[in-house]
Formats: sequence, structure tokens, C-alpha cells
Amino acid sequence: MFWLSVILGASSAFWMREESSGPRFYGTCHPSLGPYPSGLVPECPLQVVLVFGLSVAMAALCVGGAVHLNPAVSIAMALTLRIRLWRAVLYVIGQLLGGVASAGLLMGLTGDLSPAVNQVSVTLSPEIQLHQAVTVETLITLQLVLVVLKTTDISLPAAAGPLLVGLAVSLGHLVGATGCGMNPARSFGPALVTLDFRNHWVFWAGPALGACLAALLNDLLLRPRWRCPKDWWAKLKQLYELTDKQQERALSPLP
Repeated sequence: MFWLSVILGASSAFWMREESSGPRFYGTCHPSLGPYPSGLVPECPLQVVLVFGLSVAMAALCVGGAVHLNPAVSIAMALTLRIRLWRAVLYVIGQLLGGVASAGLLMGLTGDLSPAVNQVSVTLSPEIQLHQAVTVETLITLQLVLVVLKTTDISLPAAAGPLLVGLAVSLGHLVGATGCGMNPARSFGPALVTLDFRNHWVFWAGPALGACLAALLNDLLLRPRWRCPKDWWAKLKQLYELTDKQQERALSPLP
């Protein structure tokens, strides 16, 4: 089941990336493809926001909540001891492969129309400073990961969790200063395909920091699982002393 989760995570990251790229791809290439359908205005911010959120919600609903689509989520899950570190690493690798494959397919579909790929790349607004960009990425990832953690901690109807996560993604995409990375796998794919890594570290540092802050905020304040960092360290050492099956039993039930 674990390897199935890794494969599903990579596949979901791939299709989520393709679906969310649709509005921007068509908005960039529409002069050569014909009139824009239904009279919609290309690059409508609300359209892009809704497609990103709905694609994440659909992917999460189809493959289940145990599959991670975002390295920031995997980081938070490992930090809160909900999954083991090696699982998080493999999840992240799968997500990155899915992002690269999706960006590669988009470039293959557009041929020489490289602006279509650049259009779905995350780039900083010229007016924003690097420290501001990191702060924005941290905050929008913080709210997303907090929603993910809360949906795993409480009992919700089957479709409610994916819908809430999709809304959190849409909320993050309303912030345009950084192009809304929020997902390092989403940022990495176009960067690798176009070989444009300018300021790429921002889209790793911000989400990673946001994931760590969300994990601490949720498990120490909002729904305390540890009285202090010392308790967390003791639990971590205890888990490493257990066998694989014992670790699975220790990690699966949430307090």
C-alpha cells in the first residue's frame, strides 16, 4: 500500500499540474489555437484560482487523504510524527517526478511555444523583495498545511476534507506577489524544464518554513499532542527503537 501511495502521489501531482495549467496555457496560446471558448477572458485571475483549487480537491478526493500532493505536507506529516522520515522522502521524490513529467508534457504539447511553460512557472513580482517573497510563501503554505493537519485530526464527511484543502489552495492563489508557489513540486517542474532557477530557493524555503510552523502551531497550541519539545524528542527516539510493524501501529492512531 505504501508504494501505491507513492505512485498515486506522483500521478496526482502530474494530473493536478496539467489541469491547473489549462487556463494559463490557453490564455498564452489562444491566438494560434482560435477564439477563446465561451467568451472567457484569458488569464482571468479568478478562473486560474478556481481551477487550481478544484484540481487539488478532485485529486485528493479521487486518490484519498493518505496520498500527499505537496512536499510541504509531507514535511509537516514527518515533523509531527504522523509518517516516518523515509516515507516522507519517497513521497517528495514522487511529487517532484510528477511535477517534472507534467511540465515536460506541457512543453511537448506546446512545441516551440515556450511562453506557455513560462506562463505557468512561478516567478516573483518585480516589486517584491526576497525576504518579502519568503514571508508570503511561508504564510500561504502555513494556512494550507494547517488545514491539511486539521482535516486529518478531526472526523469529517468523506468529501469535506478535499474540499477544504482545495479552498485553502484557492485562497493561497489569490496572493499574486510570488506567483503562489506553495508547492515546491509545482515550482520545480517548470524550473527544471525551462532551466530557469532564478530565485527558485524561495519556493522551497518559504513552504518548508510554513510547513514547520504549521506543525508546531497545530501540535503544540491548537491541538496539543506534546507538552513540550522534550516530549516530541522522546517519542521520536521511541519510534526509532521499534520494529517497522510496531512503528506503523504507533504512528497510525492520532491522539
